[in-house]
Amino acid sequence: MEQSEKQQVTKSVCGGILTEPEKYPSVVFKDERLYFCTRACLRVFQENPQAFLDGEVEHPLDEDP
Repeated sequence: MEQSEKQQVTKSVCGGILTEPEKYPSVVFKDERLYFCTRACLRVFQENPQAFLDGEVEHPLDEDP
């Protein structure tokens, strides 16, 4: 497979693998774009970014509308 045919893979902050990261919620934090599996995860991250990154916050089970 040629380099141009390889699919870009990005890991979400939540630990998932995203093959199309542009379709997922994201935020720039400390000059780095972070991707989230759902809007609910992004919302929880925005409430307390460092606690979320440190794994001190439970992964939300409900999706925001």
